[in-house]
Amino acid sequence: MTPKEKADELFNKFSERRKLLTETKGWVEHIDSSKAKGHALVAVDELIKIHYLLTATHDTSPSINYWKDVKQILEKL
Repeated sequence: MTPKEKADELFNKFSERRKLLTETKGWVEHIDSSKAKGHALVAVDELIKIHYLLTATHDTSPSINYWKDVKQILEKL
């Protein structure tokens, strides 16, 4: 999965989906993504912190670079 795909996946997972009853259309799905970006960024920050705690280094391994790329993409959303 590319960093862009992962960023989109996290954003969508943290978006709230609700069914709303309207007078004209009946039941419609409403997606509230106002907090999704912030929640996804917190999750990615935690993954980065855990990596640093487990490796005790601030290396530039492919895995940490992947999560940093995901974070940059999320910040641009």
